[in-house]
Amino acid sequence: MIGLSRRQFTLGALAAGTSYTALVQHSAAQAAAAAATRNLPRTHAGKTVKVVWGNTPAYVASAEVAKEFTAASGIQVEFSALPTAERYQKMVLDTTTNTNSFDIYLVAYQWKEQVAPFVIDHANLDKDVAGIPAMNWDDYAPRALAAYSKVGDKLATIPINGDTSFTVWNKDAFTKAGLDPEQGPTTWKQLVENGVKLKQGDQYGYNMPAGKTIQTGCVWITLFHSFGGQYFDAAGKPLLDSKASVAAFRFMKEQLGPVSPPGNLTWDFPEMIASVSSAQAAQGYMWAGGVGSLYDPTKSKIAKSIGYAPTPETVLLGGWGLSVGAKSRNLDAAKLFVGWFTSPEIVKQTALVGLSPTRRSALLDPETNARYPFFPTVLKAMEGNVATYAPIKDAEQVNIQIYDEANAVCSGTKTPEQGAAALQERVTTLLKRRGYIQ
Repeated sequence: MIGLSRRQFTLGALAAGTSYTALVQHSAAQAAAAAATRNLPRTHAGKTVKVVWGNTPAYVASAEVAKEFTAASGIQVEFSALPTAERYQKMVLDTTTNTNSFDIYLVAYQWKEQVAPFVIDHANLDKDVAGIPAMNWDDYAPRALAAYSKVGDKLATIPINGDTSFTVWNKDAFTKAGLDPEQGPTTWKQLVENGVKLKQGDQYGYNMPAGKTIQTGCVWITLFHSFGGQYFDAAGKPLLDSKASVAAFRFMKEQLGPVSPPGNLTWDFPEMIASVSSAQAAQGYMWAGGVGSLYDPTKSKIAKSIGYAPTPETVLLGGWGLSVGAKSRNLDAAKLFVGWFTSPEIVKQTALVGLSPTRRSALLDPETNARYPFFPTVLKAMEGNVATYAPIKDAEQVNIQIYDEANAVCSGTKTPEQGAAALQERVTTLLKRRGYIQ
């Protein structure tokens, strides 16, 4: 992704008058005082655990909060702050070559199938090592926990940074167009009807991306599942030339495209959020992690008129979890850190500095809600009808093929039917080559 990632935009949600440094210091102090920290044993003092980590401000700030773990336990934590592509490469190379130079991996949930054979089952983490707080799995929305973490019966990761697809809108523009500013669209049909009314002069009705980028694929996946699509049949064969697939391509080309700004054939997330924050688009596809920046009046023209809701009919999940390598050289120390970092008390503090929580307790906490008022809506989305990326090891490749074909359809070089047929053929070839199907 070129420019800022969607997670970097969360920093815009900081309350006026509170510096980010002060916020991090506050969260670190709260973490230090938490029972989860005070009860840490020093059994593993002197050990060092190495973590594949993120490089955006929320991850950097959370690493500062994690210094309280070191102070209490005596365990050093070395964070390798990497962009997404490098995280993936490090994870794959470290596990598949048996190098095991890292103890803990930051795993996008679409990678969980790949990493599962090389990491521990985290289901009984609080019973494995003394000092780990009760994990309280009921604190997670069941569908979200399954999507983020489970591979068969194995809990391959513990989610630390959840995201859901949102629709956002400009309440002032809604009012001027005769629409209810407090009511977002509940169906895709209604969203387009709103978009037609909102498209006036230099203002557009939606912010659809159509570039060869992951966000284009995300829009297609959300539509595909909203229209009843399934990636595969019971035998694992792709169903990507289905009616739902054609409908998703057609909806992007014929419904969302006409109410979106020109030039969107190269768009990814930065252009999407800029279109909404500049009031160019009065409705938009957004991630919960990006909503915060819309509240920053120095960056957003709609800071005082934001509406938000889960995407109509189906919500696409995005997110990251932590996995302890099964061959970690400091296995118990690594387990202790992950158990501490994902405990309810610490999750609240990392939420305050920008990581989007997946625990109910953090999403409904009064202090986190005062700073991020959309958190309860994130929980609502996670507990609703959720979609995920393709549940196979090669999900990344499937995503690329989806957005390639969506771009071709939206640019007019292929019809919706041709796009769906090409997607079916490409994914079938991929699955045969990788041994999923005969």
